Amino acid sequence: MHSAVKMFMGLLLFVAGVAWYAGPLLGFFDIDPIFHIRPTYAFALFFSGLFGLALIFFGLVVAWVEYENLRWAKRKKE
Repeated sequence: MHSAVKMFMGLLLFVAGVAWYAGPLLGFFDIDPIFHIRPTYAFALFFSGLFGLALIFFGLVVAWVEYENLRWAKRKKE
């Protein structure tokens, strides 16, 4: 698939996500018709549940990248 098509699909998903959470604030709908909860409440619940996991994984990725950089620097010295 062409990169421009992938970029367009990504932007479309981004706009849909923003509309999902900004819709109630702009008065488009009050509750989600499927789950019967406010999307902003769902976002807050989701964020509070995943924030710690995001920190853990982000920390592991940073540590892993730095470990690989140290290994690469050590190989270059030899």
